[in-house]
Amino acid sequence: MRTRKEEIVIACGVFRPCMRHMKITERFPRLRLRFLPSNLHINPFILQRRVLKEIRAAKRRNERITCLYGECFPGIDDFCAEHGARRVPGCNCYQMLLGRDLFHRLIDETAGTYFLEQELITDFERCCAQPLELHDEEMRQEFFKHYRKLVYVRQPGDRGLEFKAQELARFLDLCLDIRDSDYSHLERRLLALIE
Repeated sequence: MRTRKEEIVIACGVFRPCMRHMKITERFPRLRLRFLPSNLHINPFILQRRVLKEIRAAKRRNERITCLYGECFPGIDDFCAEHGARRVPGCNCYQMLLGRDLFHRLIDETAGTYFLEQELITDFERCCAQPLELHDEEMRQEFFKHYRKLVYVRQPGDRGLEFKAQELARFLDLCLDIRDSDYSHLERRLLALIE
């Protein structure tokens, strides 16, 4: 009988709480998780190179490869197909965390919705404020002139981030909406690839 291959999920660090909550490695002992820093999104070219580095390392270990990323750099689906990896479907992490229907309903309700989750809230300064020069009032106003609402996608295990989310909403001059993540959509899509 042929033994099953080891598997790896190469994922954005945004999904760390989600994977912990799902207890995915307890359910699938042959599965390994490799999280990359979310701030790699600042430069999609560097993100692509880092994902490729992880894919090549996984291939050397003869692992089946799944990528848990949205459409975070141009042509990611073709890139994954070319390098023998499968990608969990979804346009971005917020759609994956909220589920497609709720994500699109929120966007339809308010044109100009800015999403944040745990990692970006706790590391907003390094991931958003500094690279986008948001402490410059003119830059902040220019960048956010088309936004109306900030949606904090709360995940199980988030502790005390509501106050920080309120501070950020005031700083960005946006209304705050807090929505709980729904991992069921992401779980179904992920399990379809790794089972």
